[in-house]
Amino acid sequence: MHQLAEELARIKDLLRTHPQGMSVTEIASALGKNKHSTGRYLDILHAAGYVDLRTFGMAKVFTLSSRIPLSALLSYTTDLVLVLDRDQRIIQGNEPFFNLLGLPGEEILQRELTRIPGLDQQAFGFLSDLAEAVLQKEESYELMKTGETDQHFRAKIIPTVFEDGTNGTTIILEDITVEKEALATVKKSEEFFRSVADHLSDGLVVMEEKQITFFNQRLCEIVGYSPGEIMKLHPGDIAFPEEKMRYLKTMAEAQHDRGSMKEVRFWGRKKDGTAIYLSIRITQVSFEDRVRCYTLVTDMTRWKEQEEAQSLQVTLIKRLMKNFPHPLFIIGTDGVFFMVNNTFCDLIKVDPDSVSGKHATEVLPPGMAEEFLQGNEELAKKEGAVHEHTLRDFFRPDGTTGEVLIEKSPVSAGENSSAYIFGVIVFETDYPCKDSGRIL
Repeated sequence: MHQLAEELARIKDLLRTHPQGMSVTEIASALGKNKHSTGRYLDILHAAGYVDLRTFGMAKVFTLSSRIPLSALLSYTTDLVLVLDRDQRIIQGNEPFFNLLGLPGEEILQRELTRIPGLDQQAFGFLSDLAEAVLQKEESYELMKTGETDQHFRAKIIPTVFEDGTNGTTIILEDITVEKEALATVKKSEEFFRSVADHLSDGLVVMEEKQITFFNQRLCEIVGYSPGEIMKLHPGDIAFPEEKMRYLKTMAEAQHDRGSMKEVRFWGRKKDGTAIYLSIRITQVSFEDRVRCYTLVTDMTRWKEQEEAQSLQVTLIKRLMKNFPHPLFIIGTDGVFFMVNNTFCDLIKVDPDSVSGKHATEVLPPGMAEEFLQGNEELAKKEGAVHEHTLRDFFRPDGTTGEVLIEKSPVSAGENSSAYIFGVIVFETDYPCKDSGRIL
């Protein structure tokens, strides 16, 4: 053994004087040894890490390794380092590792990994898992040490050859607790985001590079497509052909004006062919080196149908008032005219465009306006009531002023809506007989 050590030392000294490297033949010639013995010595030095091997074609060139002693590195790394021999006895370790176990180094060194006295149950379980990973020859392994605060580690298990040619294991433990906690936080955030997104009344689509990366269940319900089909769709694909250009224009505006929300509304079709009216709100934002597009999809079909129904009602009311032969008016309880027909304007001799939105006192003489508004506030409180009375002084068809009959009833758009008074003015000439009854 002494002779082997001398021969190995001679080779190291020889390579130290030849930093460019030497082949097996050159080393054997310089030592006066045969190539077979020299090759065996070099294999031992290479396995122990004392020499490096480089290949040039068929030739093998050996150079002396530039090594830093492991003991010097142990004091400077924040990772936990442990060196085991082939029997899993601890022959080296650093302070971070000893602190993890809660024991001084002198009580740990030269002990087998799973036979260290004085360990608590959590530390013993941790070392048992580590010993099993070494036996299984795992190259990389994650494990956790439980306790008041759980700690997570990523273990790198490196086969090691010592100077005497024996085998062992070097274990480097990287503390990834903060990383694990961050990932757990991100996961909780993602779960919270998905939970919120799935309970939205709107559909939500997130896209990157024109590819859908997220959508919620509500979107599937709105458009009638399955999740698998949604991945192949684009919001613009649902629009009627004549509406699609409007969507693309809005998308381009959102891309040009990033950070702002752009909206477009259009008719489209669900998967089953049913017509659907959608509100699409688009926001594009820069995210790292990409552009992320958020799209909210709202089903406004019922609202649109109600809007069109109300528009039709307004049109019918306007047509009715325009063609009705008697003076009609709708006035608020505040005395401001909401709507009048042309016959009413002809009666009071004003331009039709100058009545709506004005107070009665701005349209009628003061005394006449006061009598015209009398009782409106009280009548507005009596739902379904009809009130008929005579105005002593009001305009008449023949151009004079005098008594006229007026009939009023309260109207409103619904509960908690503003109340209005709907009225019609009738004259004696409208009755074949004074007692024949009312016009309305």
